[in-house]
Amino acid sequence: MHDLTRRSFVRNAALGLPAIALAPELLAKKKKPLNRFQIGIQEYTFHRWLGSGKLKHLDYPALAKKELGITHIEYWNRPFGGKHTDKKYVGELAKRTTGEGMKNVLILIDAGNELDAKDPKQRARSVEEHKDWVDCAAQLGCDAIRVNCRSGGNREENMKNAVEGMRAISDYAKGSKVKIVIEPHGGYSNDPDWLLAVIKKLNHPNAGLLPDFNNFGRYDRYDGVKRTLAHAPAICAKALNFDDKGNETRTDYYRMMKIIHQSSYSGVITIEFEGHKVDPIAGSLKTKALIQKALKAAAA
Repeated sequence: MHDLTRRSFVRNAALGLPAIALAPELLAKKKKPLNRFQIGIQEYTFHRWLGSGKLKHLDYPALAKKELGITHIEYWNRPFGGKHTDKKYVGELAKRTTGEGMKNVLILIDAGNELDAKDPKQRARSVEEHKDWVDCAAQLGCDAIRVNCRSGGNREENMKNAVEGMRAISDYAKGSKVKIVIEPHGGYSNDPDWLLAVIKKLNHPNAGLLPDFNNFGRYDRYDGVKRTLAHAPAICAKALNFDDKGNETRTDYYRMMKIIHQSSYSGVITIEFEGHKVDPIAGSLKTKALIQKALKAAAA
Protein backbone atom coordinates (compact mmCIF):
# COMPACT_ATOMS: atom_id res chain seq x y z
CA MET A 1 0.00 0.00 0.00
CA HIS A 2 1.43 3.36 -0.94
CA ASP A 3 2.62 4.77 2.39
CA LEU A 4 1.59 8.43 2.07
CA THR A 5 -1.64 7.75 0.19
CA ARG A 6 -3.28 5.24 2.50
CA ARG A 7 -1.97 6.73 5.72
CA SER A 8 -3.26 10.13 4.64
CA PHE A 9 -6.64 8.66 3.73
CA VAL A 10 -6.97 6.82 7.05
CA ARG A 11 -6.09 9.98 8.95
CA ASN A 12 -8.62 12.04 7.07
CA ALA A 13 -11.30 9.39 7.29
CA ALA A 14 -10.56 8.70 11.32
CA LEU A 15 -8.34 -12.84 -12.68
CA GLY A 16 -8.73 -15.03 -12.69
CA LEU A 17 -5.44 -15.18 -14.56
CA PRO A 18 -5.54 -17.65 -17.44
CA ALA A 19 -3.01 -20.46 -17.13
CA ILE A 20 0.20 -19.53 -18.92
CA ALA A 21 1.19 -22.19 -21.40
CA LEU A 22 4.79 -23.10 -20.75
CA ALA A 23 6.95 -25.24 -22.96
CA PRO A 24 7.20 -28.86 -21.71
CA GLU A 25 10.95 -28.59 -21.28
CA LEU A 26 10.52 -25.45 -19.17
CA LEU A 27 7.87 -27.14 -17.06
CA ALA A 28 10.15 -30.08 -16.52
CA LYS A 29 12.99 -27.77 -15.56
CA LYS A 30 10.95 -25.48 -13.32
CA LYS A 31 8.47 -28.12 -12.14
CA LYS A 32 5.82 -25.42 -11.80
CA PRO A 33 2.09 -26.17 -12.25
CA LEU A 34 0.20 -24.39 -15.03
CA ASN A 35 -2.12 -22.68 -12.56
CA ARG A 36 0.75 -21.36 -10.45
CA PHE A 37 -0.41 -17.72 -10.42
CA GLN A 38 -3.80 -16.09 -9.99
CA ILE A 39 -4.66 -12.40 -10.20
CA GLY A 40 -6.50 -10.85 -7.28
CA ILE A 41 -7.89 -7.44 -6.38
CA GLN A 42 -7.46 -5.40 -3.18
CA GLU A 43 -10.53 -3.51 -1.93
CA TYR A 44 -8.52 -0.37 -1.20
CA THR A 45 -8.46 0.12 -4.97
CA PHE A 46 -12.06 1.34 -4.57
CA HIS A 47 -11.58 3.44 -1.43
CA ARG A 48 -13.01 6.58 -3.03
CA TRP A 49 -16.10 4.75 -4.28
CA LEU A 50 -16.57 3.11 -0.88
CA GLY A 51 -16.16 6.43 0.89
CA SER A 52 -18.69 8.18 -1.34
CA GLY A 53 -21.26 5.38 -1.17
CA LYS A 54 -20.94 4.60 -4.89
CA LEU A 55 -19.89 1.07 -3.89
CA LYS A 56 -21.17 -0.98 -0.95
CA HIS A 57 -18.82 -3.34 0.85
CA LEU A 58 -21.05 -6.38 0.33
CA ASP A 59 -21.26 -5.64 -3.41
CA TYR A 60 -17.51 -5.33 -3.93
CA PRO A 61 -16.79 -9.02 -4.75
CA ALA A 62 -19.54 -9.13 -7.39
CA LEU A 63 -18.14 -5.96 -8.96
CA ALA A 64 -14.68 -7.52 -9.12
CA LYS A 65 -16.03 -10.63 -10.83
CA LYS A 66 -18.34 -8.84 -13.27
CA GLU A 67 -16.20 -5.86 -14.25
CA LEU A 68 -12.68 -7.24 -13.87
CA GLY A 69 -13.06 -10.99 -14.36
CA ILE A 70 -11.31 -11.48 -11.01
CA THR A 71 -12.39 -14.06 -8.45
CA HIS A 72 -9.57 -13.78 -5.87
CA ILE A 73 -10.67 -11.14 -3.40
CA GLU A 74 -8.76 -9.10 -0.81
CA TYR A 75 -10.52 -6.86 1.71
CA TRP A 76 -9.76 -3.67 3.62
CA ASN A 77 -10.90 -3.47 7.24
CA ARG A 78 -12.45 0.02 7.08
CA PRO A 79 -15.45 -0.80 4.86
CA PHE A 80 -16.60 -3.51 7.30
CA GLY A 81 -17.76 -0.61 9.49
CA GLY A 82 -17.20 -2.57 12.69
CA LYS A 83 -19.34 -5.50 11.51
CA HIS A 84 -16.40 -7.89 11.28
CA THR A 85 -17.47 -9.44 14.61
CA ASP A 86 -21.04 -9.96 13.35
CA LYS A 87 -21.07 -13.62 12.29
CA LYS A 88 -24.25 -13.15 10.27
CA TYR A 89 -22.80 -10.21 8.32
CA VAL A 90 -19.50 -12.00 7.65
CA GLY A 91 -21.48 -15.11 6.73
CA GLU A 92 -23.36 -13.12 4.09
CA LEU A 93 -20.07 -11.93 2.63
CA ALA A 94 -18.80 -15.51 2.59
CA LYS A 95 -22.00 -16.62 0.87
CA ARG A 96 -21.52 -13.98 -1.82
CA THR A 97 -17.97 -15.13 -2.50
CA THR A 98 -17.21 -18.76 -1.73
CA GLY A 99 -20.78 -19.69 -2.68
CA GLU A 100 -20.12 -18.15 -6.09
CA GLY A 101 -16.84 -19.95 -6.66
CA MET A 102 -14.68 -17.06 -5.51
CA LYS A 103 -11.64 -17.18 -3.23
CA ASN A 104 -11.16 -14.81 -0.28
CA VAL A 105 -7.43 -14.16 0.06
CA LEU A 106 -6.71 -11.74 2.91
CA ILE A 107 -7.84 -8.68 4.86
CA LEU A 108 -5.71 -5.53 5.01
CA ILE A 109 -5.82 -4.17 8.58
CA ASP A 110 -5.25 -0.50 9.39
CA ALA A 111 -5.72 -0.75 13.15
CA GLY A 112 -5.83 2.04 15.71
CA ASN A 113 -3.12 0.40 17.83
CA GLU A 114 0.15 -0.89 16.40
CA LEU A 115 1.46 -4.40 17.06
CA ASP A 116 4.96 -2.96 17.53
CA ALA A 117 3.91 -0.06 19.78
CA LYS A 118 6.44 1.04 22.40
CA ASP A 119 3.78 1.05 25.13
CA PRO A 120 3.09 -2.55 26.30
CA LYS A 121 -0.56 -1.69 27.01
CA GLN A 122 -1.01 -0.38 23.50
CA ARG A 123 0.58 -3.53 22.06
CA ALA A 124 -1.78 -5.64 24.15
CA ARG A 125 -4.77 -3.62 22.89
CA SER A 126 -3.52 -4.10 19.34
CA VAL A 127 -3.29 -7.86 19.79
CA GLU A 128 -6.86 -7.98 21.10
CA GLU A 129 -8.03 -5.80 18.22
CA HIS A 130 -6.37 -8.07 15.67
CA LYS A 131 -7.82 -11.24 17.21
CA ASP A 132 -11.26 -10.26 15.94
CA TRP A 133 -9.83 -9.85 12.46
CA VAL A 134 -8.21 -13.28 12.60
CA ASP A 135 -11.64 -14.72 13.44
CA CYS A 136 -13.25 -12.76 10.60
CA ALA A 137 -10.58 -13.90 8.13
CA ALA A 138 -11.01 -17.52 9.25
CA GLN A 139 -14.78 -17.35 8.73
CA LEU A 140 -14.24 -15.95 5.23
CA GLY A 141 -11.66 -18.61 4.42
CA CYS A 142 -8.86 -16.07 3.96
CA ASP A 143 -5.22 -17.12 4.00
CA ALA A 144 -3.95 -14.09 5.93
CA ILE A 145 -4.42 -10.71 7.49
CA ARG A 146 -2.04 -7.92 6.47
CA VAL A 147 -0.78 -5.81 9.39
CA ASN A 148 1.36 -2.76 10.15
CA CYS A 149 4.50 -2.61 12.27
CA ARG A 150 5.70 0.96 11.75
CA SER A 151 6.01 2.59 15.17
CA GLY A 152 9.67 3.47 14.67
CA GLY A 153 11.94 4.67 17.48
CA ASN A 154 15.06 2.77 18.44
CA ARG A 155 15.63 0.12 15.76
CA GLU A 156 16.45 -2.80 18.05
CA GLU A 157 13.77 -1.92 20.59
CA ASN A 158 11.22 -1.59 17.81
CA MET A 159 12.23 -5.00 16.48
CA LYS A 160 11.81 -6.53 19.93
CA ASN A 161 8.36 -4.96 20.26
CA ALA A 162 7.35 -6.12 16.79
CA VAL A 163 8.39 -9.68 17.59
CA GLU A 164 6.45 -9.59 20.85
CA GLY A 165 3.26 -8.23 19.28
CA MET A 166 3.49 -10.47 16.24
CA ARG A 167 4.16 -13.56 18.35
CA ALA A 168 1.07 -12.94 20.48
CA ILE A 169 -1.30 -12.61 17.53
CA SER A 170 0.43 -15.39 15.57
CA ASP A 171 -0.01 -17.72 18.54
CA TYR A 172 -3.69 -16.83 18.57
CA ALA A 173 -3.94 -17.66 14.86
CA LYS A 174 -2.35 -21.09 15.35
CA GLY A 175 -5.70 -22.82 15.48
CA SER A 176 -6.68 -21.39 12.11
CA LYS A 177 -5.06 -21.34 8.69
CA VAL A 178 -4.69 -17.56 8.89
CA LYS A 179 -1.19 -16.08 8.61
CA ILE A 180 -0.24 -12.71 10.12
CA VAL A 181 1.82 -10.89 7.50
CA ILE A 182 3.67 -7.60 7.93
CA GLU A 183 3.51 -5.27 4.97
CA PRO A 184 6.19 -2.68 4.27
CA HIS A 185 4.27 0.44 5.24
CA GLY A 186 6.41 3.02 6.98
CA GLY A 187 9.01 3.14 9.73
CA TYR A 188 11.49 0.28 9.78
CA SER A 189 9.02 -1.96 7.96
CA ASN A 190 10.21 -0.40 4.68
CA ASP A 191 13.62 -2.02 5.27
CA PRO A 192 13.85 -5.63 4.00
CA ASP A 193 16.68 -6.36 6.47
CA TRP A 194 14.49 -5.31 9.40
CA LEU A 195 11.50 -7.30 8.13
CA LEU A 196 13.55 -10.45 7.62
CA ALA A 197 15.19 -10.08 11.05
CA VAL A 198 11.74 -9.87 12.67
CA ILE A 199 10.60 -13.00 10.83
CA LYS A 200 13.79 -14.86 11.76
CA LYS A 201 13.42 -13.97 15.44
CA LEU A 202 9.74 -14.91 15.36
CA ASN A 203 10.32 -18.27 13.66
CA HIS A 204 6.57 -18.79 13.68
CA PRO A 205 4.54 -20.83 11.13
CA ASN A 206 1.69 -18.31 11.25
CA ALA A 207 3.87 -15.24 10.57
CA GLY A 208 4.90 -13.91 7.19
CA LEU A 209 5.56 -10.88 4.98
CA LEU A 210 3.62 -9.11 2.24
CA PRO A 211 5.82 -7.93 -0.66
CA ASP A 212 4.49 -4.66 -2.09
CA PHE A 213 5.89 -3.27 -5.35
CA ASN A 214 5.82 0.36 -4.22
CA ASN A 215 6.25 0.31 -0.45
CA PHE A 216 9.94 -0.20 0.20
CA GLY A 217 10.55 3.55 0.34
CA ARG A 218 14.20 4.44 -0.22
CA TYR A 219 15.15 0.75 -0.44
CA ASP A 220 15.36 -1.07 -3.76
CA ARG A 221 11.85 -2.37 -4.52
CA TYR A 222 13.07 -5.25 -6.71
CA ASP A 223 15.50 -6.46 -4.05
CA GLY A 224 12.81 -6.02 -1.38
CA VAL A 225 10.29 -8.15 -3.25
CA LYS A 226 12.87 -10.80 -4.17
CA ARG A 227 14.06 -11.23 -0.57
CA THR A 228 10.63 -11.32 1.05
CA LEU A 229 8.88 -13.66 -1.43
CA ALA A 230 9.75 -16.78 0.54
CA HIS A 231 7.56 -15.55 3.41
CA ALA A 232 4.62 -14.34 1.31
CA PRO A 233 1.10 -15.83 1.09
CA ALA A 234 0.25 -13.12 -1.49
CA ILE A 235 1.91 -10.29 -3.43
CA CYS A 236 0.70 -6.70 -3.77
CA ALA A 237 1.11 -5.45 -7.33
CA LYS A 238 0.81 -1.72 -6.66
CA ALA A 239 0.06 0.56 -9.60
CA LEU A 240 -0.36 4.34 -9.66
CA ASN A 241 0.08 5.63 -13.21
CA PHE A 242 0.68 4.28 -16.72
CA ASP A 243 2.49 5.64 -19.75
CA ASP A 244 1.08 5.61 -23.28
CA LYS A 245 2.41 2.08 -23.80
CA GLY A 246 0.53 0.70 -20.80
CA ASN A 247 3.57 0.39 -18.54
CA GLU A 248 3.46 1.42 -14.89
CA THR A 249 5.60 4.53 -14.47
CA ARG A 250 7.27 3.66 -11.14
CA THR A 251 7.71 -0.10 -11.34
CA ASP A 252 9.12 -2.16 -14.19
CA TYR A 253 6.50 -4.94 -14.16
CA TYR A 254 8.49 -7.03 -16.63
CA ARG A 255 11.49 -7.02 -14.30
CA MET A 256 9.27 -7.65 -11.25
CA MET A 257 7.34 -10.54 -12.81
CA LYS A 258 10.59 -12.14 -13.92
CA ILE A 259 11.78 -12.06 -10.29
CA ILE A 260 8.50 -13.62 -9.15
CA HIS A 261 8.48 -16.24 -11.91
CA GLN A 262 12.05 -17.30 -11.15
CA SER A 263 11.27 -17.69 -7.44
CA SER A 264 9.50 -20.58 -5.75
CA TYR A 265 6.42 -18.43 -5.12
CA SER A 266 3.04 -19.61 -6.33
CA GLY A 267 -0.26 -17.96 -5.50
CA VAL A 268 -2.08 -14.68 -5.86
CA ILE A 269 -0.64 -11.51 -7.38
CA THR A 270 -3.04 -8.83 -6.23
CA ILE A 271 -3.87 -5.59 -8.02
CA GLU A 272 -3.88 -2.51 -5.84
CA PHE A 273 -4.53 0.50 -8.06
CA GLU A 274 -4.13 3.90 -6.40
CA GLY A 275 -4.05 6.21 -9.41
CA HIS A 276 -6.22 9.30 -9.88
CA LYS A 277 -6.12 9.88 -13.64
CA VAL A 278 -8.56 7.05 -14.47
CA ASP A 279 -11.33 5.37 -12.48
CA PRO A 280 -10.50 2.23 -10.46
CA ILE A 281 -12.08 -0.13 -12.99
CA ALA A 282 -10.00 1.22 -15.86
CA GLY A 283 -6.88 1.34 -13.69
CA SER A 284 -7.38 -2.22 -12.48
CA LEU A 285 -7.90 -3.51 -16.02
CA LYS A 286 -4.69 -1.77 -17.14
CA THR A 287 -2.85 -3.37 -14.21
CA LYS A 288 -4.33 -6.79 -14.95
CA ALA A 289 -3.30 -6.59 -18.60
CA LEU A 290 0.23 -5.54 -17.65
CA ILE A 291 0.58 -8.41 -15.14
CA GLN A 292 -0.57 -10.90 -17.77
CA LYS A 293 1.83 -9.56 -20.43
CA ALA A 294 4.75 -9.42 -18.02
CA LEU A 295 4.16 -12.95 -16.75
CA LYS A 296 3.89 -14.26 -20.29
CA ALA A 297 7.21 -12.59 -21.10
CA ALA A 298 8.80 -14.03 -17.94
CA ALA A 299 7.69 -17.52 -18.92
CA ALA A 300 8.99 -17.26 -22.50
